[in-house]
Amino acid sequence: MWQITIVLIAFGMVLLSMFCVLFPKKLVESMPYLVTSKVARYSDVAVRVMLGVSLILSANTAKYPLVFSFVGYLSIAAVLAIVILSDRKLESIVNYLGEKLPIWTVRLVCIFSALGFAFLIYGI
Repeated sequence: MWQITIVLIAFGMVLLSMFCVLFPKKLVESMPYLVTSKVARYSDVAVRVMLGVSLILSANTAKYPLVFSFVGYLSIAAVLAIVILSDRKLESIVNYLGEKLPIWTVRLVCIFSALGFAFLIYGI
């Protein structure tokens, strides 16, 4: 069951990352709205918790158990940071990064994201 959860989330994230590689401006333009949206925030937290728990619990059956455990705990740590940081603080971080980073860096991050999630699918 945990492996299926990982594959579904990772597959969705690969698709989303590839969309953002093709259309990075859409991602940059929508981030301020997503940061302030309660639905987006709760969805983000729920998906990260599910992914983190799934990675940790299925690490012993994965091809790379240490990587799966590390990424799982990293996902849980990200949830804690999202919950602790206020909406205003998250919005200021997103706005700052959106203004400072050139669009090619957004593409690069999305490429690495797609590769990372594809690695999780492969490693399960």
